[in-house]
Amino acid sequence: MTTGISDNTVMMFAIHDALRRDAAHLARAVERQDMDDPARREAFLIGWEVFKRQLRHHHEGEDVNLWPLIRTYLPARDEENALLNAMEEEHERIDPLITDVDTALRNSDSGWLAEATVTFRQELFAHLEHEERDAVPLMEAVLTPQDWKAFSRTQRKDAGVKGAREFFPYILDEADPERAAQVTRLLPPPLRILVRRAWQPRYAKMNRWN
Repeated sequence: MTTGISDNTVMMFAIHDALRRDAAHLARAVERQDMDDPARREAFLIGWEVFKRQLRHHHEGEDVNLWPLIRTYLPARDEENALLNAMEEEHERIDPLITDVDTALRNSDSGWLAEATVTFRQELFAHLEHEERDAVPLMEAVLTPQDWKAFSRTQRKDAGVKGAREFFPYILDEADPERAAQVTRLLPPPLRILVRRAWQPRYAKMNRWN
């Protein structure tokens, strides 16, 4: 059971859960070593493209909109600023690891793909744990309700309708029921209905990873 996550940060935990879920799908697909099967390869590539897109959008939103906002509260707090520097540096380390997986896929190099996947997952999981352990409490301590609303508005604007159509089904797919209920409760009723009746069924029809 999921407990103790505030409404302010539940979306962050939900996307982190989804990223961990897809990293597990990636690892299982690579371990099967069945990329020669056209249908399985297509499903793998669809899942991988969605995974990459959501991960990069998440990191970009933090780098461009969230960390700078938090820094406005930390003009003379070196330890906290060093933490945000570490968050940015971890993002920078993860991005070329995504490229490594892409390159191994293009070259149909199963050995390289397996190695690149392991390294990518290790770095991603370490970063998510670091962020949840240290950066989330800092966010909760310094950001106001108005800050969170402004950040959410910016994220929605950057994603647009097309991005939202993928994002909400993505984070709700295979989600912990309690966390999914908390996320859904925060959505405006029209959006909640749209997600449940249109976007989630459409997303469920995509053949990902299998």
